[in-house]
Amino acid sequence: SRDYLQLYVLSFLQMTAATVINTDLTYGALFLAYVVFSTWTLILFHLRREMEQNFLLKYTDGQADGRPVQVERVLNSRKLVGAGFLGVTSVVSLVVFAGAVVLFFAFPRVGFGFFFKKQRAGITMAGFSDQVELGHFGLIKDDPTVVMRVEYPDGGKDRLAPYWRGIAFDHYDGVRWTKSRKRPQCRVFPDDDGRHVLEGRMRVTGERCIFFPKAQPPTGPQVRQKIYLEPMDNQVLFGQPDLRALQLPANLLGRFGREAAIAVDLLGDVHYKQFNELAFQYEAFSQPEPVTPEMLALDLPTYRARLPRYIQRLYLQLPEDLSPQIRQLAQRLTADAQTLGEAVDAVQRHLRTEYAYTLDLGRDARYAPLDDFLFVQRRGHCEYFATAFVILLRAAGIPARNVNGFLGGTWNDYGGYLAVSQGNAHSWAEIYAGDHRWQTRDPTPSAPGQAGGGAGLLSKLRLYADALRLRWYKYVVEFDLKDQASALKGVRDAWRRTFGGDRTDWRSLTQAVLKALGLAVALGLLAFVIRNLRWRRIGQHSAARQAAVADLFERLLARYEGLGFRRDPAQTPREFIDRLAADGAPDPAIAQAVLATYEAVRYQGEPVDGAALLDLRRQIRHIGRASKPA
Repeated sequence: SRDYLQLYVLSFLQMTAATVINTDLTYGALFLAYVVFSTWTLILFHLRREMEQNFLLKYTDGQADGRPVQVERVLNSRKLVGAGFLGVTSVVSLVVFAGAVVLFFAFPRVGFGFFFKKQRAGITMAGFSDQVELGHFGLIKDDPTVVMRVEYPDGGKDRLAPYWRGIAFDHYDGVRWTKSRKRPQCRVFPDDDGRHVLEGRMRVTGERCIFFPKAQPPTGPQVRQKIYLEPMDNQVLFGQPDLRALQLPANLLGRFGREAAIAVDLLGDVHYKQFNELAFQYEAFSQPEPVTPEMLALDLPTYRARLPRYIQRLYLQLPEDLSPQIRQLAQRLTADAQTLGEAVDAVQRHLRTEYAYTLDLGRDARYAPLDDFLFVQRRGHCEYFATAFVILLRAAGIPARNVNGFLGGTWNDYGGYLAVSQGNAHSWAEIYAGDHRWQTRDPTPSAPGQAGGGAGLLSKLRLYADALRLRWYKYVVEFDLKDQASALKGVRDAWRRTFGGDRTDWRSLTQAVLKALGLAVALGLLAFVIRNLRWRRIGQHSAARQAAVADLFERLLARYEGLGFRRDPAQTPREFIDRLAADGAPDPAIAQAVLATYEAVRYQGEPVDGAALLDLRRQIRHIGRASKPA
């Protein structure tokens, strides 16, 4: 027994340690299986120990009622562990599991994670750090790891594949893209409605930056997105262009709640910082600000003359060692262009028609990456197309910048959200159109759009598993005191809506409590009736009869043992009962009646009346009570 107990404790410690090692949905499935199997194991362990004590200790000579006791045969009997046993114990384990779930959500979620940082393994992605080398996006195009999940509360499932803007770069050195100014980042504070308005102006003084949001929020229809962003190494937020505002979950903990910090940089990227390294949930509000045809129809000399100096400084930068062939190509493509739109269209058309999209890249180390793409390989993936597009436009005197993000996603019908994976990573360009407006342009031919979820069984299972995984992370792994407070607030609001007004309807509450008590009493009476019917019908099954009379005789022995009359291990049941009268034991007639029933069922296989068994049990409980002094 001690060896078994040590194994049980060791298995429990292993499951406890696994909570730190594995936070995925697989742990939840394994934990549920562990609850079921551990319940089976503990019940079997208890039965084995009881049988060992009953047979090995009580019948030390290996004899029971004059017959040999086959202990191992009893312990290994398949009649003991059958389908019924496994079914009942499984139900018991599931009830235990349900109770644990209730305690999990009801018990205050205050622990070390409330005072110290909680974290979950983040996703490391090429293309979203402070610097990006050409060629990295091709390595993650086949990665199905989900990066974020997007819900459309106001509808939008049938929307075309959206661009999810993430991070922009302005400086290219011939090999990699970087941000010329990583700092400062302007902190954006929420307004009275709790929104972080991202439109406004910045005042930069050295390393300090002050952001002044617009006093009047934008009007008109907006696209609202509820985004669940997986933890990433680079804490950048995504949204459909143009991102106007963010709404974070309400802080219901007052001064004890830690608010996330939202900041914007000079390139329009939105960053966040939170205390815990967990998934980040927010609502994004997007409203495209289209570039008007009049802006694109502006002639190039006038357009260049109106460019602000900071736009020229940041977005006309070219590598010092840029090859003359690239400059000549840019001049040739835009030579006949009269307007901004014509020049941009000419470069985009050239890349889309003269080059091919591929993830299987060849590389000639004798040339710079961009020269190798434009003049040698003439094929590549989105990173090369976007880089070539931006550099060619800059060489033609048109400000542009490289943008990395995601394109499209897979709609999950089981969870009602759009799953965006690493395979949806994409790179495109933004063109400065004047009046502080940028136009999104994608020069990649046959750019991968919104990936379909597939119609096969494996694809459906993958989508269903991802929906379960989202709920697992939201409501188990990352469920904290703030989430609990929000859930309780929802329960309170639902109660008020149900019973009316902002004050509690105590009469309805009293009625609900009385109904619950009445239901409990009814269930108790039903259980009592079922129990009595079971005893009355117990004579229909031989095994049940044997177990019932054995239990009855054990109750008799326990009753007399409590009165000081202990059965000697060498005595048979009849010898013990006959000796009770000689020793002056109380109520020997009851003992004789129990013995007669025991022998008739045990040795002669006679049926037994359930009502008679119930009557004998009541008589056993009253043995010796009449003889006690008043």
